[in-house]
Amino acid sequence: MVFYRIWSFISSRRRDLLMLFTALFNRETPRAIRTMIIAAFLYLISPVDFLPDIIPGLGLVDDALLVPGLLYMATQLLPPQVRAASEKRADYLVPKLPYILAVGGILLIAWTLFVLTAIYNFIFN
Repeated sequence: MVFYRIWSFISSRRRDLLMLFTALFNRETPRAIRTMIIAAFLYLISPVDFLPDIIPGLGLVDDALLVPGLLYMATQLLPPQVRAASEKRADYLVPKLPYILAVGGILLIAWTLFVLTAIYNFIFN
């Protein structure tokens, strides 16, 4: 039930996330907005939180409030021409998203195998 809610939220925001991703690489996007987008992503994957995840219930509240808040603020502060171009690019990428994710997953698995092989060769050779 909880995973279905999370998945449906991400699915409904897929275009917005792609729009922010394409805005990140647009040269006309202000540096402050790029910083907000990168900070939100880094905070999401970072093990360091304002409220530790060990605290039941409260540990995820800061992630659930801070990350969407930063992304919403970045969306609202985008200049109109950057937002229009990013929305157009996101509309182009939405149908291709499953293929992009599949290729990304394959590259991630290949990179992980490469790193594990390098570690194994370093330790045992």
